[in-house]
Amino acid sequence: MDFEDKAREFIGHMQVIKGKIYGVDKNNPAVCDVISAQEANVLLTVGVAGHLTMSDIAERLQVGLSSVTWVVDKLEDKKFVHRLRSDDDRRVVRVELTEEGRQFHKLVEEGYLQMARGILQALNPDEQDVLLDLFRKISGKLKTETIIR
Repeated sequence: MDFEDKAREFIGHMQVIKGKIYGVDKNNPAVCDVISAQEANVLLTVGVAGHLTMSDIAERLQVGLSSVTWVVDKLEDKKFVHRLRSDDDRRVVRVELTEEGRQFHKLVEEGYLQMARGILQALNPDEQDVLLDLFRKISGKLKTETIIR
């Protein structure tokens, strides 16, 4: 198999994984009846980090700042997040989970953990370690450089 064929196969596998990831919230009635997939993404991102600026959320999710503002507005209306303005620079807005948001974050995270457990159970412990090493390498590359030229 040449490199281009491998790249095409890789795309196919990534589509399957992406579909499963996007389906996690839709298959969890405790989540999908309350928030949208976009809201779950922001909630999970902020919950993992503890707090983020609006710009940091946009960067991590690779979406526009206006989209993040819209989603954070919805989460704030639902009492899952609150905004805090920086004392040093009032233009900087930090987003944190409320207590209700932290509880709901656990529900969202549990759906993703169930998916991850299911994937890892298909592999033996050595294969799990190899998979995680490869994902660390790929994640590191994605974080440090632009892949698409």
